[in-house]
Amino acid sequence: MSHIPQDFMDVSREIGADGLLIQGAGGNTSIKIGANLMWVKASGKWLQHGDREDIFAAVDWSRVNGNIGAGHDDPTKGAVLPMAGDGLRPSIETTLHSLMPHDVVFHTHSINTIVHAIQQDAVGIMSPKLDGIQWGFVPYSKPGLQLTRLVSDVLAARHCDVLVIQNHGLVVGGDSPAETLTLMRDVETRLVATPRPLSTPSLEPLAEACSNTNFVIAASDIIHQLALNSHGFELARSGSLYPDHVVFLGSGIAGVETMQELTSFCRAGTDDPLRPKAIALKGMGVVHDKSLSSGGIEMLTALAQVIRRAPGHMQPRYLSRSEEQDLVNWDAEKYRQTL
Repeated sequence: MSHIPQDFMDVSREIGADGLLIQGAGGNTSIKIGANLMWVKASGKWLQHGDREDIFAAVDWSRVNGNIGAGHDDPTKGAVLPMAGDGLRPSIETTLHSLMPHDVVFHTHSINTIVHAIQQDAVGIMSPKLDGIQWGFVPYSKPGLQLTRLVSDVLAARHCDVLVIQNHGLVVGGDSPAETLTLMRDVETRLVATPRPLSTPSLEPLAEACSNTNFVIAASDIIHQLALNSHGFELARSGSLYPDHVVFLGSGIAGVETMQELTSFCRAGTDDPLRPKAIALKGMGVVHDKSLSSGGIEMLTALAQVIRRAPGHMQPRYLSRSEEQDLVNWDAEKYRQTL
C-alpha cells in the first residue's frame, strides 16, 4: 500500500504496538487525502500488523459525511473505494474519523483515558487536567450509528481536537501524523494514572480448580492483579466498563472468594454469551476459558491495566444490562470476531 503516506503507516504501527493505547483489533487510525479519499483501519485488523499485511480500507469520506447528514442507517454504504485489499471492510468507527475536521485522526482505547472515562463525574475530573485543549465529551453509546449521531452533535456545537467517549476511549485529530501523535501524547501525560505495584499470585489452587475443565490459568501476572487487590477485585466483578470487554469476555468477570465457588464455576456449563469468560479467586489469581482468542487475552490484560490504575475512591459507571445485550447481539462485532 505504497500510496498511503509512510509516516502515517509508521505512527499507526507505533500506536498499535503500545498495549496502553491499543488492544488487539480495537482502536483505529485514518488519514484524509484530498477532497474525498480517506484511508481508515479495516474492521478486525490489528494496527501493529500494518508492516506485514493490508490493514487499511479506502472510503470516500465526504460521501460518508453526506450520508450521515442525510440520516442514512449505514453511512459507509456506497462510500467504500476499490483501492484496498480484497474483503477489507471499513471499521465500524469510520464515522468518527470522517466527522473529525482533521487530516489525521487517531482513535485509541487508551488505558489512562478509560480510567477517567468510566467515572461517573468524568467531565468534572478531566476538565482541569485538559485545560487549554479544545476537547469535547461524548456520552456513551454503542459504536456505530448511535455513537455517530452523538459525535456529530458534539462537533456541531464547537471545534474539538480531542474527544473523550464515555466508557470507551479517546479520539485525537491533527494536520499530520506527527502533530496528532504529539497532541495524543500530551493528553496521555495529562491523564496519566499510576498503576499499583504487581503482587504475586498463588497458582497451585487455581490449577486444581481448572483440572479437567475448559478453563486455564492466566499466563500474565498483570491479569492476576484482578484478584490480588481487594478494591480492584470488587470493581472488576461488579460489571462491564467498556464495549470491547463485553464482546470478548462477557459481562465483567466472575469474582469468587472460595475454592468451592471457583471449582463450581469452572465445571458449570452455559451458552449465555454474557457469562464471564474469566474468573478471579480473591487473593489468589485468575483463570479464563480456553477458547479465549488472542484478542480476548488482550482485553483481559487491558481490564487489569485499568483496574490497577483506578483510584480507591472511584465511583464507576458500568454498562447496563441492555447495553451489554446490544453488544453481544451486534452483527458488526460478530463479524469483527470472525476475523
